[in-house]
This record gives sequence, structure tokens and C-alpha cells, in this order.
Amino acid sequence: MEKRAFDRMMFKKIEIGSIQCQIVDVLFVCCMLVLAFLVRLRLMPIESADYTGFLKGWMEQVRESGGFRSLGIKISNYSSPYMYIMCLLSYLKANDLYTLKLVSILFDYVAAAAILLTVYRLTGNARKAILGMALLLFSPAVLLDSAYWAQCDMIYAAFLLLAIYWFFRDDSNLCLIFVAVAFAFKLQAVFLLPFLIIMWAKRRTIKLRHFVWIPIIYVISIVPAWLMGRNPGDLLTIYFGQADYYPWGTLNYPNLYALLGETMPNLHHTDEVSGAGILLAVAVLGGLAYYLYTPKVQITDRLAVTLALLTVALTVYTLPHMHERYGILIDLLAIVYVMLDVRRLPVFFGFSLISVVSFMPYLIAVEVVPLQYTAMGLLGLILYVGYDLLVQVKDATAPGSSL
Repeated sequence: MEKRAFDRMMFKKIEIGSIQCQIVDVLFVCCMLVLAFLVRLRLMPIESADYTGFLKGWMEQVRESGGFRSLGIKISNYSSPYMYIMCLLSYLKANDLYTLKLVSILFDYVAAAAILLTVYRLTGNARKAILGMALLLFSPAVLLDSAYWAQCDMIYAAFLLLAIYWFFRDDSNLCLIFVAVAFAFKLQAVFLLPFLIIMWAKRRTIKLRHFVWIPIIYVISIVPAWLMGRNPGDLLTIYFGQADYYPWGTLNYPNLYALLGETMPNLHHTDEVSGAGILLAVAVLGGLAYYLYTPKVQITDRLAVTLALLTVALTVYTLPHMHERYGILIDLLAIVYVMLDVRRLPVFFGFSLISVVSFMPYLIAVEVVPLQYTAMGLLGLILYVGYDLLVQVKDATAPGSSL
């Protein structure tokens, strides 16, 4: 059957940078970007408890203290780079709720672009890359975190996704630079470190000398606040203060400590369980690294993606003091994971559902599913990804070898 002129136009091949696609792909992306923003626009008037209890007051203090001059005093327990953003926004004669959310939404789009580039790099398939981008932009967890909650987790997450992209471009230097920028914004950037350390051990892309970017960029990030009068010791140790601020095993995140009842506001054996939990996380991740540290296993792209997802999930599941939002990087890596094998699509929806259910007690004061049950569901997903990794390891083992 002869194609219509309209079809011929829609399926005409074009190149945008290094991406080969069709006109219909470009039109779909444009519609998707606009629709994703309209969805967020409808959520922006919502004032979450975090906004009314923290962000709103911080912005008022920043403005009253003279914008960037406020850097000389301690206003929040957030890192310096985010406070620089707040200072910049304080000069705008605009609604603080909207401007703060717009910053986070901007990084929703940066993260979506990183997903598109990474999936296209790994598959060479423009439609898979675009669908991966769509999954991120319409992910319930992403929508709730940025446009509903006014949280800024997508800033560090976007930089980590860019780090993943450059990892698959075999550029250790840029990969670690983006990790370092993510760390300057949020301590939770360390969730990716176990994966990077294993990749260094396996001599896949990562070079040890490039880890020096993490302290270098962090120190650079605090210099403006230091020059404005803040105590450098306070700036250098701000992440230690954040860890001590929340002593509970978990703050509504469905991990191991939810199963043990070490949840807010319960304090059964906080110090003992937390200390043991950190050692457990090291043991679990160390055991995984030991298993893979053999020349027999070849790190394929798909295996690397699965390993990144598994190590981040294990880190968040076994470490204490996790907030309900700290699993968002798992959701984002799951997008790349399923785009390499669409049969795994239920895994993404499973992780996404876990995140949304975990958000509800804080956002609307309703526990849709008891936290312990959600923790068991998350454990099931992690075990599935772990089993998938073992299958891939067997397939990637050098011929004639066995593990």
C-alpha cells in the first residue's frame, strides 16, 4: 500500500546532533514536553508542609537579610549551592512557592534529557529513548517531589543521571565531575558511589584519581558562603549535622528499619541498630563487589545498568536514617533498566508505586499501606533485580569459566 503524503512527511528521517530520528518523534517530544509542564503547572499552587514549615521561612529570612548577604548567617541545614539558588530567587518579585518549584521542575527536564541521551547511547533506538524520557517526565514520584512537594531532589538526581551518561561515554573525568556537583547539592549523591567503586575495581571507565573531584568541588562550592562570613568548619561538616538531626532508623522510607520498627517517632534501639545497619550495608555491598571482582565476568552495558540499580537500591534499603524521598534515584535508574528490556516494565511501576505509597503519610497524613508491608514489597523488587543480575553475570562469564 502506497504511503500517504502525510505519512511520508511524518516518517522522514532527520538528525538532531548525534540522534537519528523522524519528524513524528520530534512532534511527539514537543507535545510531551508541553503536556508535562501543564501537569506540573496545575500542581504548583499546592503548599506542602515542607514549604510552609521550612522553605517559606528560609526564603523570607534570605530576603530580609539582603539576598546574597544572608550567606554569612546560618538559615537552613541545606548545602551552600541550594542556598545560592535561594539567594538569587530572593531578588525576583515573584511568588516564592512558584519560583522554588520552577527550579526543581527545570531539573526534571535536565534529568529527562539525561535519560534520553543515555538510553539512545545504549540502544541506538530513538523511540526507546523518547519513551524513557516520557516515563521520567510523567513518573508520579518525580511529579510529586518537584511540582507538588517543592523538594529539590531532582537537582542532585539530574547530575547523577548525567554522570551515568558520561560513564557510558567512557569518560571517567566528566562522570566524576557530575557526581561531585551532585554531592555539593545533596549528601544522597553517595548512593551511586558503591557502583562507581565496583566499576573502578572492574576497570570499566572509572579511574581512581578522578574521585578527587568530589572534595575539590565541594570545597569550591562553599567558598562564596565562607567569604560572606560563614564558619568554614560549619560549612564543611553540614552533612554530619544533617545525619545527626534525624536519629530514627527510617523516616517513612520502607527499608530494613521499617521491618524492625525503628520508625519515627519510635526509638527502640536507635544507636545500636543504626550502627549495625551501616556495617551491614558495607558487608552486603562489599560481598557483591567481591563476587564481581574476577576477570571471568565481563561488564556489559546492560549488566552495568542492572548493577547501578541494584547497588543504589541495596544502599538505601540497608542504610539507616533514610527519608521517604531517598528512593527517587532508584525510580530513575529503573527507567534505564526497563528501556534495555521492556519485559521488565513492571519493575519500574513497582518501584514507582513504592515511592508514591511512601510519600503519602507525609503529604496527606494517610498510610495507604502499612510501612512494613511496603518494605517487604521493596525487598521483593530488590531480590528480583538481584536475581536478574546473577543471570546476566552467568551470561557475561567468559567461555569455559564458571563462578
